[in-house]
Amino acid sequence: MTRATLRGVDFRKARFDRFALASCLFLSCDFRAIHFDKRWQPLFAARPQNVFRDCHFDGADMRRVRPDQARFERCTFDDAALDGWRTEAAEFIGCRFAGAPGKVVFYGKPNASLARTLDPVRKRNEFAQNDFRDADLDDVVFTAGILVSAQRWPSQERYVILDHFPRRMARAKEEIVRWDVQEERIAGLDMLKQLSMRFRDQTEIIASRVSASGPAARVQTRVWAALEHAG
Repeated sequence: MTRATLRGVDFRKARFDRFALASCLFLSCDFRAIHFDKRWQPLFAARPQNVFRDCHFDGADMRRVRPDQARFERCTFDDAALDGWRTEAAEFIGCRFAGAPGKVVFYGKPNASLARTLDPVRKRNEFAQNDFRDADLDDVVFTAGILVSAQRWPSQERYVILDHFPRRMARAKEEIVRWDVQEERIAGLDMLKQLSMRFRDQTEIIASRVSASGPAARVQTRVWAALEHAG
């Protein structure tokens, strides 16, 4: 089936062996609390792109599927399990995320080889007006050109939001190389290197001030302070 509009469908009651839907609009459909498995993958990998608008994925376990090149508009993902998602080609506009999604990487653009396989073809993934105010972002990364200022973020002090990131990195490095304690200096410079790779093509970033996977909390705090003061 192609170019169909599925309106108000409750997929929690669906029974199927496989999906064959492409270039379809899913409007106000209910995917809440579904445990997605590989049978669902064609729904998100379809070419041309499927669009999900005003759909609900709250409480869904989506760890066994990839968002692939699907487009999500005004969808909700409250307490959805998204651990392992790398959204190299997916688009999110006006969506809401709440709870702890897990380790997720959101991309502002696909890599060159992937971009050539998309339908419709595009060089950027639209990613705007998404609401993360009630989400735990400790393991979430926004990279490859996502416009941080176009989203809504938590207001807690545990997160740091910075603009002019490349310039701040250069200035912070000048400060960190002068730190007196060698161990902290080495760890601080290594953290800068990791941040540079993590936030590729980002002029704006959001990140946890202290990450469980990073160096000592004191080092992380000092590095972020250097970046904040480097504006």
